[in-house]
This record gives sequence, C-alpha cells and structure tokens, in this order.
Amino acid sequence: MASRKPSVRHPSHNHPLRGHKALAEEETICSGCDLDLIGAAFKCTKSECDYFLHKSCFDLPRETRHKSHPDHPLTLLYSPPYESSTYECSACSEYGSGFVYNCSICQFDLHVGCISMPESVEREGHEHPLTLLYCSPYTNGLIVKCDVCQETVPDHLWSYYCKECDYGTHLHSCEVEEVVEPKRGGGKASTSGNKGGGRGSAASELAAMLEAQREMERMQIELHMEMQRAKIAKKARKACLKLI
Repeated sequence: MASRKPSVRHPSHNHPLRGHKALAEEETICSGCDLDLIGAAFKCTKSECDYFLHKSCFDLPRETRHKSHPDHPLTLLYSPPYESSTYECSACSEYGSGFVYNCSICQFDLHVGCISMPESVEREGHEHPLTLLYCSPYTNGLIVKCDVCQETVPDHLWSYYCKECDYGTHLHSCEVEEVVEPKRGGGKASTSGNKGGGRGSAASELAAMLEAQREMERMQIELHMEMQRAKIAKKARKACLKLI
C-alpha cells in the first residue's frame, strides 16, 4: 500500500522526497553535504533510490553573501561545477563532492558546513572566546601554527584566533570532544568547561560530522583517481593496438 505521507520536491533531485527521521544505527549519508545523517531529514520516495537530505540542507538558501567573500554573492550548486566532480573548499582546503557554495567569477568554493561556522567559539582550556578569521592574523610574514596540534595553518585558510593571547587553532580538526557525565536526577550534563554549553556541544557534533566528511571525500578522490588511471591505461592499450 502506498504511503499517505505528503511528498515535496527539491531541485537537487529528480524524484519526490518525503519526511524521514534518520537514526544513528542506519548509518545514512546526506546526499547534500556528504555527512552522517541523524534526525530530521528527507528521503527519496523511490525505494530503489538512495537519496537523503538533512532538513538543514533541504532549506539552504540558493544564494547568500558571506564576509569571507564580500565582492560577490555565492550560489548554491547541487554538484561541483568542475570536470573532476569534486572541489577544494576555500575555507579548510578539504575536498567536497556534494552541495557547494560557489563564486563562478573567482572559483571560490565553500562546504555548506564551513559557511555555517560560528563567528566566535569557546574552547576548553582557553579563557577567552576565539574569533573566526578568514586569513592569517599576521601582517609581518610570521607563520601561523595551530596551538593544539602545532601544525602550520596556511595563510589563506580560515582559523579560530584569540588576539589577546596570540592563540589560534585550525578551523575544524582541533575541536575538543565534550566530556559528558550524569546529572543529579538522571539527566546528562557537559563537563567540558565551556561557558556556552550549547555551542560546545554543537562544535563537538560538527567536528565528528566533518571528520566523517573528510573520510568520505578521501575515498571519493581515490576512486576518481583510480578511474582516471583506468581510462588512461585503456587509451594506451588502444593506441598500441593501432600501431600493430
């Protein structure tokens, strides 16, 4: 019997979509941002079609302005506009293969997750909020090093920085996971030390999501490269046969 749930359309997909509550054990991946899908979502009404979207990805604006790229608006594309079917995010330098905010004039590309990063975060072990920067905080040629992992942060990439302490971190890879202990009364409470517990929780969840995205993107890039090598080898064999 056909489902009576109402369906909706999204320009990223040819088939109707229906509301869906994604569970962690389903290990579903969002077709928009390539991140793990948990909670409110949409799924394709066709049983043979494995297309899912976060509700937040479904609701993304088609065009937006961002402080990191003030000269031009950014347009939401449902697939990368490049022959490789991938793009390199201008914020974190990681590859993407799903939705992307793009400036065609400058070939400027942002993950939908990066464009939503908060302008200020609190970090356990540091007394001041860290501010989101879109380039190096230094103008004297000094090299930026992440104070968590001690690795260099390229000048053109985003970072979180405390000017008062000259303390900075990578955009994504160095979030501290929140420690959770039982509350009195049976609930749970954060003991991360963050004053903004909600923001800390969101940052921890986003860190896990972005790590899953990076792993997925690495696999996709490796697959793409393998396919390209296979095509080149096939062309080489054809060329050799013509010479015989």
